[in-house]
Amino acid sequence: MSDEDKGQDKTEEPTDKRRKDFREKGRVAQSRDLASTGVLLAVGLAMFAWTPAIISACEDLARQFLGVAPANSDLFLADPYGLMKLGLKNTLWMSGPIVLAGMIAGLLLAIAQVGLVWSWKPLEPDPNKLNPINGLKQKLFSMQAVFEWLKAMAKVTVIAAVGYKIAQAYAGGLVELASSSLRDSVGWTAGVIIRLMLFCLLAMLFLGIADYMFAKWQLLKKMRMTLQEVKEENKESEGDPYMKARVRRIMSEMSRNRLMAEVSEATVVVVNPTHYAVAIKYEMGQDGPPMVVARGVDARAKLIKDIARSNGVPRIENRPLARGLYADCKEGEYVPANLYEAVAEVLAFVYKLRERRAG
Repeated sequence: MSDEDKGQDKTEEPTDKRRKDFREKGRVAQSRDLASTGVLLAVGLAMFAWTPAIISACEDLARQFLGVAPANSDLFLADPYGLMKLGLKNTLWMSGPIVLAGMIAGLLLAIAQVGLVWSWKPLEPDPNKLNPINGLKQKLFSMQAVFEWLKAMAKVTVIAAVGYKIAQAYAGGLVELASSSLRDSVGWTAGVIIRLMLFCLLAMLFLGIADYMFAKWQLLKKMRMTLQEVKEENKESEGDPYMKARVRRIMSEMSRNRLMAEVSEATVVVVNPTHYAVAIKYEMGQDGPPMVVARGVDARAKLIKDIARSNGVPRIENRPLARGLYADCKEGEYVPANLYEAVAEVLAFVYKLRERRAG
């Protein structure tokens, strides 16, 4: 930042280029709490939906290890690979869909927050990150530190309140587990755990949304620009205005010089006294019809008439012909056939003037 920027407040909204630069550096608004809460919520819902299959797999394992294995111990001991394969198969069957739901939820939440961003900039070494003073300021004496502390306290409060309510509601069922079957015990325990997770995660989801909104506000605050930064960025993207003015001036001079050369070689300039001027070139005996070498309206027409006057090129007033030539011809084109007769009359008059002057 230049010395001029140090005393200025960042009051300007970030430009598109500023936003793009932040995005390319990986500096985007995101909430890890929202992502983790969403993943855990997806896992909890998957567990709730997959509970019957988990219970069935647990029953199958219990039947194999507690029923079939004691009666055929030699068979099980002789085939440890089959035993391991059976346990692995049931484990994947129970946990696979739940893990897949968590992975898909994490990917979708990341894309929903920041879109598709791939940047190695945050991994590049930065000496400023090693400065302990900056670290203390950011961790202890900043708005982000206060918000993180409030968020942590809210999490503890939410989890404690939800846990207390769930324990109060289902504490009586613990006594009945001793007399329940394995299927009922597993189902009851899974139901309590899933309800505890879902209620906690639904409450924390609102905290994650608040965290995401705070991250967006903080990023926007960092992206804001001073008026000087906006001017410098416009200068870089659009070019130096002084240089652009100089280029326009040079191009205007070149165009004026080219126009002077073309009009000075013209045979006649057909004019409308106020608005139009068309310069025509024709030499006796040339192949092809007369050619329009310059044309203009208003200011350019005045310039053509001034150049013609200074170079002694005849100026003939013919309003319909001037308008027709300007409308139907461009510079470097031949006069159209429908205007041959009118242009021929003008050229004949010009040649008579030449002969008179020569005589």
